[in-house]
Amino acid sequence: MPELPEVETIKEDLRELVVGARIESAEVLDPGLIEQPSAEEFTRRIAGRSITGTRRRAKHLIVELDGGDSLVFQLKIGGQLLLVPPVEEPETALMLVLHLDGDRRLFLRDGTRFSRARLLDTGELEARLASLGPEPLEEGFDAEYLRRALSSRRAQVKPLLLDQKVVAGIGNIYVDEILYDARLHPRRKANTLADGEWEALHAAIRSNLAAGVAHRGTTVRLYRDVLNQPGEHQNYLRVFEKHGELCPECGGKVIREKVGGRPTHYCPSCQLENGRWGEQELRLV
Repeated sequence: MPELPEVETIKEDLRELVVGARIESAEVLDPGLIEQPSAEEFTRRIAGRSITGTRRRAKHLIVELDGGDSLVFQLKIGGQLLLVPPVEEPETALMLVLHLDGDRRLFLRDGTRFSRARLLDTGELEARLASLGPEPLEEGFDAEYLRRALSSRRAQVKPLLLDQKVVAGIGNIYVDEILYDARLHPRRKANTLADGEWEALHAAIRSNLAAGVAHRGTTVRLYRDVLNQPGEHQNYLRVFEKHGELCPECGGKVIREKVGGRPTHYCPSCQLENGRWGEQELRLV
């Protein structure tokens, strides 16, 4: 699933490759893709518009158009945006084709059919994004924010970090790696974290997401960039989908369990369920 680093990579590719292009027409091949407005109005309103910029908010990919509207994609599990040419024209699982000037086309392909697109005006876009939490790679996101937002919560730390209202852009791949780096068990209750653990968690969030961006995303199965190339960050994962393999730190076995309904990978030796304080201290919290 495209998370912050993958959407950031796609956003930067589109900024370089299609900003300034004119959308001659659109073909909606799967009407279920378009959530707002209707597929017919979407096709009518987008024709003849120029792409003026691209940005990302959480896992939302935002393509800015002249006139103030924005084309907003959520690529969900398997969405791919592919620019033809130079990429060879895809033939399967197509949901949308944007015909650009210069005989180029931007294809949205998704075999899972979970991707969604919206054409929103400024007010609609602001309302859509209003509930999202802070961007974890921007200034202002610090350990004190995490402590203030979460230290009174009795919920498990992994589901809290996946909540887009708490932190924007983190998904299942990166949260497992973040918690491994911070030496936090995914089932730890947020209200049991010590001051140093909030600092470690903040540092792990920043470093793992920054590394994912630097490596142009993580391709476990479906993710591709705009030029149909896989990311490289999968080569740097320590625990995600490494169950049964040896932990690179302690040599114990990485295990997989469901936490908050999500497949979760961690090292039970490095990520102690009761944290660094031990059971007796935790019972006093």
